[in-house]
Amino acid sequence: MPIRIRWRSKDYIGYGLILLGGCGLFQTFFILFAQYFLLVANYFIIIIIPIGTTLALFYSSLIIFESFAEVRRRNKLRSQFRRPSKEVQTLKRFLAFPITLPLLISFIVFVILFIVAYLIFGTFLNNQLSFLISENVSAILLLLVANGFERYYAKIRRY
Repeated sequence: MPIRIRWRSKDYIGYGLILLGGCGLFQTFFILFAQYFLLVANYFIIIIIPIGTTLALFYSSLIIFESFAEVRRRNKLRSQFRRPSKEVQTLKRFLAFPITLPLLISFIVFVILFIVAYLIFGTFLNNQLSFLISENVSAILLLLVANGFERYYAKIRRY
């Protein structure tokens, strides 16, 4: 049975808030980038659209976090009697922290999807519309990537 984390419990609400804060901080950088480099001056686009994108990033990070938790639990059950290996590399220790890898995957995929969508829509539309459409398209595609990550990496079938 797949892991379903209760995010409102006292054990996991801290992880959830850290994921939400990381996604909000990432969107703050995107707002600054849009306002100063892409010259998007409409405040409705600058404020309202990144709120929805932050929630989409947060939900995709939660899905990826649960997938890693499922794979980690499965590997732990399979290798209960092995000796633990010592990992002393700093990068592996940094990525082994449960929050960093889901946020990193979400951010990298979102940035790649946003750049591709902005380049496509930027040739046909002005800066404001291309930013608006690119941000929405990349958030929706990120949710689909997180769903595929859950289905094919963690082999969880919920629906």
